Amino acid sequence: MRGPALPMGGSAVRLARAQWAPLAALAVLSLLSALLAVAVPARTAAGYDRAAAAAIGPTADLRVEGQAQGGAAWSAIPSQAALESGTITWQQMLPRSLAEVTGEPEASITTERMAVDGRFAAPRLLYLSWDFGAWQRIRLVAGERAYNPATETGGDIRVMVAKEYADELGYKVGDRIRADGATARITGLYVPADPGDPFWAPRARMLHVVKESLGGDGLQGDAGTALMDPGGYSRVARGGDVQFLFSWRFPIRGGEVDAGAAGAMAGDLDAFRSAVRGHGGIFPCDVVTPLDKRLTAFAGRLHTARSVLGLALGGLVAVTAGVLLLAAGLLGERLRPVLGTMRARGASLRQLAVPACGLTALAVVPPAALGYAAGRLLDLGPPQPAFAYAIAALVAAALLISAAMVWRERGGGLGSVADRRDDLVTVRPSPRRLVLDGLLVALAVIGVVLLRRRGAGAGTDPLVAAVPVLLGAALGVVVLRGYPYLLRAAGPVLRRRSGAVAFLGLARASRQNLVGALPLAVLLLAATVAGFTATVDTALRDGQARASWWETGADARVEAGPVDDAALARIRALPGVTGAVPARIITGVSAASNPAPMTVVGVDLDAYRRLAPSVPGIPSGSGVLLSPLAARTVGMGPLTLSRPGMTPINVKPAGRIEHFPGQGEGTAFAVVPYKLVAGEKGFPSQVFVTGDVDARKLRAASGRDVQLRRDVLRNLTRGPMVTVVHETFRDGALIGGVFGLLAVLLVLVVGARARGRTVAQLRALGLSRRQSRGLALVEIAPVLLCAVGAGWVLGLLLPDITGPVVDLRPYTGGFAATAHTPGPAALLGLAGALLLAAAAAVAVDRLFDTRPGTALRTGD
Repeated sequence: MRGPALPMGGSAVRLARAQWAPLAALAVLSLLSALLAVAVPARTAAGYDRAAAAAIGPTADLRVEGQAQGGAAWSAIPSQAALESGTITWQQMLPRSLAEVTGEPEASITTERMAVDGRFAAPRLLYLSWDFGAWQRIRLVAGERAYNPATETGGDIRVMVAKEYADELGYKVGDRIRADGATARITGLYVPADPGDPFWAPRARMLHVVKESLGGDGLQGDAGTALMDPGGYSRVARGGDVQFLFSWRFPIRGGEVDAGAAGAMAGDLDAFRSAVRGHGGIFPCDVVTPLDKRLTAFAGRLHTARSVLGLALGGLVAVTAGVLLLAAGLLGERLRPVLGTMRARGASLRQLAVPACGLTALAVVPPAALGYAAGRLLDLGPPQPAFAYAIAALVAAALLISAAMVWRERGGGLGSVADRRDDLVTVRPSPRRLVLDGLLVALAVIGVVLLRRRGAGAGTDPLVAAVPVLLGAALGVVVLRGYPYLLRAAGPVLRRRSGAVAFLGLARASRQNLVGALPLAVLLLAATVAGFTATVDTALRDGQARASWWETGADARVEAGPVDDAALARIRALPGVTGAVPARIITGVSAASNPAPMTVVGVDLDAYRRLAPSVPGIPSGSGVLLSPLAARTVGMGPLTLSRPGMTPINVKPAGRIEHFPGQGEGTAFAVVPYKLVAGEKGFPSQVFVTGDVDARKLRAASGRDVQLRRDVLRNLTRGPMVTVVHETFRDGALIGGVFGLLAVLLVLVVGARARGRTVAQLRALGLSRRQSRGLALVEIAPVLLCAVGAGWVLGLLLPDITGPVVDLRPYTGGFAATAHTPGPAALLGLAGALLLAAAAAVAVDRLFDTRPGTALRTGD
């Protein structure tokens, strides 16, 4: 009676011991894959949330504002109850996404800006405000609280001012301030009960003097806000035609805004604005907030980050899955002799599944669950449910590999094992495999075409993340098809060499089957991820550096001010300064043919180009250059430019200039030779400085504010979202490289025993230990060089292939960051990875070095 020989009980334990290397590798890889599948996306999502909070800012607010004048204002809002009723109305209209992140509303009524009567060093401006939130947050230090009885109809309006404001302008209790026909008497001085309270951030005028512009000529006045009570508001409103600003402020708790909430807020903000504009009952109101620009900018940065990081993470997922499936495949290959023996003794396919699928499940399921739990316990960010499904899919795929190995034995008998040979060099691909390979290449091409057609709008579509994987897989197919021909071509060349190591190594590399060649595909994808991240990261840094030059114009720029020849000489004499070029800035200039104002920038362009050749967008040549707006306004014909206090100059534009440092985007300006305006006095100047500049010394020498290029670059490179992109690129490259090395090490360790026997036979024939180490290097070299070389080239080309999806302009001040060759660090990392792989081959050869006397039996 014949029965199957099943490895039950102690036999199963012995089988597990015999296959400890692939089982341990599969368990470790399952643990790491599950851990990374939880930790990396959660950490990235947490970075997105931090970037959203930073984009909103700690002082952001949402204000419903309306204006009314005199008696109409008092009729609409006659009391505190009416003001609070408006607060409730607007609060109830807030959409859910906005209501969840707004704090307690703050209502206030403030007069229009009034000019204070008198002669002062600088004009004084006064606002009168009824803000009962401020009344609750002050502490009186002199005098008494302002109180205006409702029965009074004349006399001074009693107010309170901040002690710091009074000290700055020389006011004291009892002083009167007359402004635009109204007289306010100071009854008390106060200080904030808590100076660090965020309430005061948008109310700086209530605490101290604030400089405010009085027009386009640069004149500034000293502005402050005095607090009055409801009685004071009533008197001002009913006693004249003063314009009032009614404001219901909803502070935004920026720390509670995550990336998802920021996306919902953008749409709800428009809906809330429409509802406020359509609301009747009081005077027309509108929504005023800085959130519009901030949310739009954040949405652009988030879209870019998700698109670019999706490309990198998609490749990283493929690398991780490839290594895990490689381990499962190697375990199946090691089990083939056992399965073949069992099948020859009559075991059914169901009975074969016990050792094959059972050992695989034991090595995959518990470690994957442990890795998932460890990732959740690390709490690196909000969990991403989709990646839990990805872990389950990887576990299922590993089990399917084992099931496929069992299915291969359906023919039965030892002959199924002994008579097959599927070396890469000798095996002929079946028509089915050729069709699948062609389909894969076609899918990759179609994916690229669709991606480029959809452009930046592709966003986080799964197609975006799949394109690098499809391209890598297609290239892997091409390399696998060409790999045998490369080995065949190298054979005759190596046969003519005197040494046998190269020929033997190439022969052993040729005897690898498809499972043994899987590291080629894994390494190719890992090199693609590393090359892509290194290229894009270099392009991003280069674009940010160009943007910093574009913004500053030099290593430092002294802001516009009265910089005379003596100050310029002091700047040039500073230690570390290698050059300084002045630029005369004259605003409010107009052409005789068109009164539209523009700015004249007088600078020696030749000297400036020599000083800062890295500034982009500065055209060659000299002469008069006009900005696009100026060219459209006054034309490109001969012009006479002048303004009061300036000698008219006759110019003939020679071309256009898109931007000049210090001039805003979309403004009208003309760049003229410095000699044309060098003699003009009373106009401010800028100085462009190069060298290792000390900001404090430069500020002391010029007496003006200074903008440093390194500060601009720091702001560009250290933004929360940019940090997320850089860190994810770095982590992706490191993880991809580690998994690639693990794939190499896995194949080396799993095949070490069989290789040791072969090397022992060669050692018996005279192979030395040194030659054995060289043989190990030659065996692994073809796979390493083909896979890493092809993958690295694909990674370098991937930014150009994906085209508009890799649009980094939101991080580079609008500059297109084109693909570049990776920096020295990335190239050193690549070389280091290849050396580590070679060292691993030598180390495994030494660790499993077997003496011929113990490995060979009599007769071998």
